[in-house]
Amino acid sequence: MLSAVARTSMRSRATARILRSAHHDIPSPNGMNMPFDTQKKSFKYIYWGSCAFFASLPVVAVWWQLRKGNGNRNY
Repeated sequence: MLSAVARTSMRSRATARILRSAHHDIPSPNGMNMPFDTQKKSFKYIYWGSCAFFASLPVVAVWWQLRKGNGNRNY
């Protein structure tokens, strides 16, 4: 026999599971759930350009630190 607390806990988890899975019934076309337009032609260039820019920042930082560390003041 389960205690009243255990029964309440089991019942609330089952209800929450049912409520959480209800969002799958809402139709959303591809890209409509994003705050920007993915269907524009320039989107792929902006996306990949920003990815390349942010991925290159650590490389530029390492290059800058190694370049200025050789004691040469003419940089």
